[in-house]
Amino acid sequence: MSRRAVFRFVRHTMRRVDGVAPVCEVFCAEPGCGERSGAGAEAGVVEEWALRHAGRTGHGEYRRVFTDRARVKREG
Repeated sequence: MSRRAVFRFVRHTMRRVDGVAPVCEVFCAEPGCGERSGAGAEAGVVEEWALRHAGRTGHGEYRRVFTDRARVKREG
């Protein structure tokens, strides 16, 4: 007796969840530094951290990371 598997592929979509603010974090990208702003809901606050850090250290390269929340829904 042999068994067969039947796969059914269903389309899904992914969308950002409304009403949930994205989270931003800034990382100093200068080699050997490793300092970071910490995560915050307001991009302006973490960007201010980068400006202060640049003023203190002279570091000019930063990596910004934005994270949001998404929901997956089955179509049809």
